[in-house]
Amino acid sequence: MNLFLFDHITKDPAIAALLRFYETGDSADYYTAARALIAYSAHRLTDRNLIAEYVLRSMLEEDLLPDIENLRDFLRRDVKCIYTALLAVDWDQLFREKGLLPLSKMGTQRIHTGLSSYVRSLESMIESTSNEALCGAILAHAESFGTGRATAYAALRWDGGALVGINNPDAITFRDLTGLAHQKEVLIENTERFVSGYHANDVLLTGSSGTGKSSSVKACLNLFKDRGLRLIELSKSQLADLPAVFRAIKNPVLRYIIFIDDLSFEADDTSYKLLKSALDGQAEARGNNVLIYATSNRRSLIKETWSEREGYLSDEVHRSEGLSERKSLSARFGITLSFLTPTQNEYLEIVANILSASGVAMTDEIRAKALTWEMQYNGFSGRTAKQFAASILNTDASYNIER
Repeated sequence: MNLFLFDHITKDPAIAALLRFYETGDSADYYTAARALIAYSAHRLTDRNLIAEYVLRSMLEEDLLPDIENLRDFLRRDVKCIYTALLAVDWDQLFREKGLLPLSKMGTQRIHTGLSSYVRSLESMIESTSNEALCGAILAHAESFGTGRATAYAALRWDGGALVGINNPDAITFRDLTGLAHQKEVLIENTERFVSGYHANDVLLTGSSGTGKSSSVKACLNLFKDRGLRLIELSKSQLADLPAVFRAIKNPVLRYIIFIDDLSFEADDTSYKLLKSALDGQAEARGNNVLIYATSNRRSLIKETWSEREGYLSDEVHRSEGLSERKSLSARFGITLSFLTPTQNEYLEIVANILSASGVAMTDEIRAKALTWEMQYNGFSGRTAKQFAASILNTDASYNIER
C-alpha cells in the first residue's frame, strides 16, 4: 500500500501484520497483530471497533504529519486506500474463518484523557461508512484538534524530552471553589481572551499553601479545554527545557498554558534567569498560542535575606542592581493574583459545599469536628477542608456514603 501522508502506518508492526494476514492468512501475522492490539487495548479511548481506533490514531497522532488541510487531494487518495484495505474489512469474520479469536471488541476499560470532544470526534471517524465520509471527519478533526500524539489529552507533562499525556486529569471546576470571586473573574477573563485569539498575560498566583492556586489553574483548563486549551505541567527543575517545550507545541490549532506549580528560588539559584528570558521573550521564541501560569507561596519568587539587603558579606560593586534584577522576576508576569487564607466561616463553607456535593448536610456535630480538625492539622485552607471532608465521607458509615 503506497501512501502520501500516512505512509508511517505501513511501518507499524500491527498494521503491517494485518495487511499481510489479509493477503496470506498466515496465523503468525495474526498473532503479531493480536499482541500489539492487546497491549493497545489498555489505552483505548472508545468502546467502538478496536482495530479501526488503532488505525485512526496511528494515522493522526504522528507528530510529523504535514498540513493535511492544504493537501486535500493527497488526503482523499490516502483515505480511500486505507479505508478499503483496513477499515472496510470485516476482520473478525476473517479471523473466525481461520479458527482464530476476534479482536475488534477486545478490552472494555477506557482511559480518560479529559477530552470527551476528542473521543466523540474519534467515534465519528470510526463510524464513517464511506471513504468520503471518513475524509470529511478527518478534516473536521484536524481543524478542531490538529495532529500529533499530544492532541488527545487535555493535560500533559514534560517528561524525558517529550510531552506525555496525563490520564484522569483533575476534573475540578470553578463551582467547586468557594469564594475567590475576584481571582476567578480575573483568571477567567484573561484565559477567555487567550483562547479567543486576543492578547493575554502570563499569570502568577501567590498565597499560602492550600488556598486554591493550583486548583484555579486546573479549573481554568476544564472550563476552556473544549475550546482548544491545553495544560502542560513543567517543574522548576525543567526550566532549561523551555525552548524544547516551545518547539514541541507549534500546533496552531491549540492554545497552551505552561503550568509551573510551587515556584520559588533560593538566593543562590540562578535558574530564575531561564524563566525571566522566557517571560521577556528572549529565549527561543514562544508562539502567540502559549502562556505561562505559575503558582508560588512567595510573592517575591526569589529568597532574600536581611544580610543581602543590608549588604553584609557581599563584595558586589553594584549589589543593588543585582537585587533589583532578582526582585523584578515577579513583575515579568503581566498579572499577579493573591490568594488569602480563608476565614473560619469561609473554611466551614468550603466543607459544607464539598459534603453537599456528596449528599451530606452540614450539622453542628460536623462543624465542631471540622474546627477540631483544623486545629490539629494544617489550619484554615481549602486543602484542609477537602481533607476533613474526605475523612467524613470515607470513614463515617453513619452518613451512608458509597465508598
